[in-house]
Amino acid sequence: MAINIDKLNANIEARMDEFAQELTQALAKYYDWWLSQYPAQTLYGFCLYSTPLVEYLGVTLFTEEGLTAVAEQYQNDDRFRHKSLAQLKQALRWSACDSPHHNENEDIFEAINDKLQLLQEEAEALESEEAYDAYLKALYAILVRVLNEVKAMRPLNPLAILFSVWFGDQSYADIDYFVQSCNDKEMVARFYQQWR
Repeated sequence: MAINIDKLNANIEARMDEFAQELTQALAKYYDWWLSQYPAQTLYGFCLYSTPLVEYLGVTLFTEEGLTAVAEQYQNDDRFRHKSLAQLKQALRWSACDSPHHNENEDIFEAINDKLQLLQEEAEALESEEAYDAYLKALYAILVRVLNEVKAMRPLNPLAILFSVWFGDQSYADIDYFVQSCNDKEMVARFYQQWR
């Protein structure tokens, strides 16, 4: 991962490379754990979850079975009785916080989040908005790289599963960056058909 050395010091660059390797291992471990718990679930989304400043990391997995269960729960709520199951499923399809597989087994990411906190502190200590922006851009690129590496390492079907990064408060530009960077054109087109 090439980071603009003029903007960030070599110490942060080395820590970010180490962080990327450890995140790849943790994400692969997470998938292995998840698959052992839910072998019959139909996965359609594999996403890292965070904030726009990437202050922590978790995982959200989207499954057809989980989507149906959540939509049925909403349908039993008086506020949503006027909506059909199909309407609720469409509205909830990409709602990370509504997925039953949102930030499960966070212990796998405890060490990752500790390292991420240290990186964040180092980047903030640079006291330069330009340097912090370079750090954040490099961190976004690491998240993309890690998702693509795990996709290649595990039996994850990139034609059936969308890979991305979700934030609680995410701009359309960020959604587009992550979806475009982690998926082929066919999957990107399918996502935009479902999402909008």
